[in-house]
Amino acid sequence: MRVFEKPNLSNNWKCPVCGTSDIKEVVLIGIEGTREGFGTIEAEQVHLDCLELIWDKYFKIIYQKLLK
Repeated sequence: MRVFEKPNLSNNWKCPVCGTSDIKEVVLIGIEGTREGFGTIEAEQVHLDCLELIWDKYFKIIYQKLLK
């Protein structure tokens, strides 16, 4: 996963997890259902420190629960 030093703030971007546009490291997360064949996929920027990923070995998926 590539880490970017700061987010692209065009189009009034806000992190989909925390809802802020703080200037800190971000990663691109692919959006389900947007992949074109084996090629490109649309992605959303997310603050790196907002991610708290969980590995489910049984289902072989990595996910994050978003709680308010």
